[in-house]
Amino acid sequence: MAYDARSAVPALPTPSDLALARQLAPRIRFARNEPFYPSKVGVTVLDAPGQSPSAPLAVTFEPGVKKVIEYAIWWDWDIQHLYELEHIWLKLDASDAVVGVDASAHGKLYPMVSADGALPLEDGRVTLYSEPGKHAFHASADPIVERRQWLTASCTSMTSAGHVLINAMFEDVFATITAQDHRAVRRYLQNRAFMPAFDFSTAFDLSTLDHISWPDLHAFICQRVPEVLAQVRADQPLIKAVLLDSGDTLVDEASEIRDSDGHVIEADLIPGAMEMVEALAREGYRIVLVADGSVKSFTNILGGHGVSAYFEAEIISEAQGCEKPAAKMFLAALAALGIDPTDAAETVMVGNHLGRDVKGANELGIISIWQNWSPRRHKTPFDASEFPAYTIFAPGELPTLLAEIECAMGRRSRNPAMVDLPMGLADRAVLEV
Repeated sequence: MAYDARSAVPALPTPSDLALARQLAPRIRFARNEPFYPSKVGVTVLDAPGQSPSAPLAVTFEPGVKKVIEYAIWWDWDIQHLYELEHIWLKLDASDAVVGVDASAHGKLYPMVSADGALPLEDGRVTLYSEPGKHAFHASADPIVERRQWLTASCTSMTSAGHVLINAMFEDVFATITAQDHRAVRRYLQNRAFMPAFDFSTAFDLSTLDHISWPDLHAFICQRVPEVLAQVRADQPLIKAVLLDSGDTLVDEASEIRDSDGHVIEADLIPGAMEMVEALAREGYRIVLVADGSVKSFTNILGGHGVSAYFEAEIISEAQGCEKPAAKMFLAALAALGIDPTDAAETVMVGNHLGRDVKGANELGIISIWQNWSPRRHKTPFDASEFPAYTIFAPGELPTLLAEIECAMGRRSRNPAMVDLPMGLADRAVLEV
């Protein structure tokens, strides 16, 4: 059964409960270059053991514990997700003195004790340590430092695994989330990758944040997450369309078998081509075929392999009455998706032919990607119009390249003066033969 926090809420905290919670609120030590800090705290005061109202975890009462203050701590972000909710439980005796502390880490509850078994106190205040970027809590820095390798990867290369976190508590809030939304969040986080420090020199006083009841925080979250997502949608540009050639881009032309009328009746896909198209579809890219040849040929080949199912439109020269690099081919692709030609710079064309795919894209301001896979086409541009913006050598390279292009688009949107290439792509902008 899905966990429903709203059905497990105890009595609302009184003003004196909230005052006590703020008075006893822990400190959190963050690494010096932590990019994300909490913004709000939901408080619950428990007078008996049982299920947490805000997490699928059981709160225990040890001998001498008379009440537990639960702090549900909200972040808009961690380094791999849109939003973060972590917890601290202060265990109090009859005089409201802290006699125990539990806290959350990666979906589990752990007792917080120093190496000598004592409470983790600094100047009489409970003080916990937060993992860089991830915000899981520990009683000291030692276990975090032991995880240095994994945490460094989480904050750098693994930001590409980011997405909108959808759990049972907020399923209704995310009913309209799309693959493009997940991709926008991923690009947002990739541009905020950082090298974590492990000095924990920043002491954050939780008492400085708003302390409200858990039901009030739950209501806030349901409003806040769509707001953050809307801001990401507005701020993070994405590639609006991927235009794909067929011959020697998806299909191995050397394997083509033709009938007596010249129509291709059978051909093999290039290794990795189907996997590439499937990957683009999972990421929510809009894909259009832009190819020279007969409609029947593409129906036979791409339909037979199941590739056509991933295209929102097919722009084929026979139907258009012209061949690439004619502008009509590319403009028809944009029009089929409702994309204005003024947004051509936010679309890409991927093809094997410098004089058709690359030249046609360049002349309209579409980002040109040359797939230098085939030995059957010329590999030296005849003039400047045939220089590709980027070069790949196999279909499997395309998803990574598109991700890096989108990251660069995001950086430029925040700083229009930037003219840098996407990270790691400087060599791809040079024609490779």
